[in-house]
Amino acid sequence: MTTIAKNKDFRLLFVALALCCIGLVGIALVFFNGQEASYGVSREVPLGLLLMGYAFFVGISVGVATIATADHLFGFHAFSKISRHLQLLAIAALLAAFWLIFWELGSPFKLQVLRFVRYYFNFAVESPIWWMSTFYLIETPLLIIEFFLMLKNSEKASFYAGIVAFIMGIVAFSTLSMVFAVNAARPIWHTPSFTISFILGALICGISVIFVFVNLSKKALNERILRNLNIFMFLLLLAVLFINFWNAVISSYGAGSYLAKNFEVFTNGNLSFNFYFFEICIGILLPMILLILSKFQNLKISFLSGILAIIGVFFARFDGIIGGQLVRVESEFLGKIEFGSYCPSVAEITIFISGIGVMLFIYALGKTFLNLESEK
Repeated sequence: MTTIAKNKDFRLLFVALALCCIGLVGIALVFFNGQEASYGVSREVPLGLLLMGYAFFVGISVGVATIATADHLFGFHAFSKISRHLQLLAIAALLAAFWLIFWELGSPFKLQVLRFVRYYFNFAVESPIWWMSTFYLIETPLLIIEFFLMLKNSEKASFYAGIVAFIMGIVAFSTLSMVFAVNAARPIWHTPSFTISFILGALICGISVIFVFVNLSKKALNERILRNLNIFMFLLLLAVLFINFWNAVISSYGAGSYLAKNFEVFTNGNLSFNFYFFEICIGILLPMILLILSKFQNLKISFLSGILAIIGVFFARFDGIIGGQLVRVESEFLGKIEFGSYCPSVAEITIFISGIGVMLFIYALGKTFLNLESEK
């Protein structure tokens, strides 16, 4: 088996490099002005677009890897012809997430990464961040090993690597959501539905990326598999809508409470347009309507629904992480609830765009120089 693709297509590489170059604007701003002056975060809202982007890209990685690996592990082989592509996409999205979290770390030019490594070996097992880091230290090399075993057609070895990577992916991502959820001072985060919505969003992204990839690459997808994926997507969107509905109802019964005021950020506050238009209408209702009208059988409609769903998940992660910080922690003890504000800066936006470029660049390298077409 040759490992070099016969038909090299460098167009995706050029697009990816162009997106990466956009990030040079933000990197230059951070380098010359520092993070404090370049990022839109503050003491009241310390986590911004880059941290949210980390969670978003990890969700894409987990979703794609979970859908593709589950197919491989349980013997369905619905995606056998594109399994290598999906595995590489999962790795690329995960590395793009690491790229963003690198720039999120304080003073990256002062080797804060090494400082993080030093603190990691203190083995603070009571810390959710320590466990999240540990799970990703296990999952990342496993995904890469599984990918190269797939290239070598080592089915048995890739099967066992896939089992552990499959488990680690779900555990690591749910632990990431727990990093937020254990914070009792942030009522929106401190709910079981917040963690569940992370997992549902990841699965939605996984199916959506498959739809986008199959459509753009003009790959074939069995009609029965297409219908089943569309139905699964519909049920996931319905579950997210169900969670949002009951969050709104439950918070309304605690009028004046800290949780109710925090949820007002979505229903009648700074993020209300994001919530109603992008999360609910664009990200949930419109894809559901399109899937119903297509009778769950039209790949073009699936592609469009996937794009809309990814947009919805992006804003769900943005609103959830940012919105959870907009009610100031101190206000609970002052008797007067105050709201903060946040707007992504040019540096954050451009570095986030470069994260998309990193993901596409890694995938494009593999697509150009490796044989990703399955021999079976």
